[in-house]
Amino acid sequence: MNRFREKVCLVTGGASGIGAKTAEMFVEQGGKVAVCDVDDALGKEIAAEIVATSGGDNAIFIHTDVSDPDACQGAIDQTVSKFGSVDCVLNSAIKMAPGMLKDLALEDWNSMISVGLTGTFLMTQAAGRWMIDNGRPGSIVTMSSIGGVQPYGMSGAYSTVKAAVIMLAEHFGIEWGGRQVRVNAVCAGHTETPLTAYLKDPEIKKGRSEVTPLKRVGQPVDIANGILFLFSDESDYMTASALAIDGGLAKSVMNHMPGRKWS
Repeated sequence: MNRFREKVCLVTGGASGIGAKTAEMFVEQGGKVAVCDVDDALGKEIAAEIVATSGGDNAIFIHTDVSDPDACQGAIDQTVSKFGSVDCVLNSAIKMAPGMLKDLALEDWNSMISVGLTGTFLMTQAAGRWMIDNGRPGSIVTMSSIGGVQPYGMSGAYSTVKAAVIMLAEHFGIEWGGRQVRVNAVCAGHTETPLTAYLKDPEIKKGRSEVTPLKRVGQPVDIANGILFLFSDESDYMTASALAIDGGLAKSVMNHMPGRKWS
């Protein structure tokens, strides 16, 4: 498939999970990718696997701390130097800091904000500036979560960041619509990745599957399919939107309330 032929994607948080799967699938569908992460070992491994599998010089790894504006600009510059452009960006870098808000250390709060929110702002800003300055249309996707539209116990910092990046994507989307740079968010449901190790417990996975209308937890490919749709020309009338990919979970809360069931 050549859906992304002559297109270049930069993926932050690209060394694992949804980011890695998106990078892999983007190249499978004809594109080239810059895998950006602070995990050098995993990032280099993912880029090397993509190159080996695809049989082309179409993936690179760039060490990128998205909380550093110079690092974000450097990642854009290196990607353009290698591949000639940046057409798509996935912001999926995140720093986890679970805990009750009353006990959450300021350092942990700040690390979540710095990577998840400020990092998303900085990379989106750097990529969008390049696209606009060079007259190139583009599509930028920001990873949010159903935790960004509903509070989620023990994840106050995470949910706050994920709510904020939805609004950030909406702002960028309306600001840049006239320049043909689209910005959207994806609200993922519970997805089996290295960050959700608890899903390795069969009972937890079974329980979560049972409360999801589609009766299973998500896989990285499920979320990546939605991201690639937003990158593609098929979604060229979508911007400033938040796309839910959660098996219907966020809309099903009333189904789990005790009492009368409609039949």
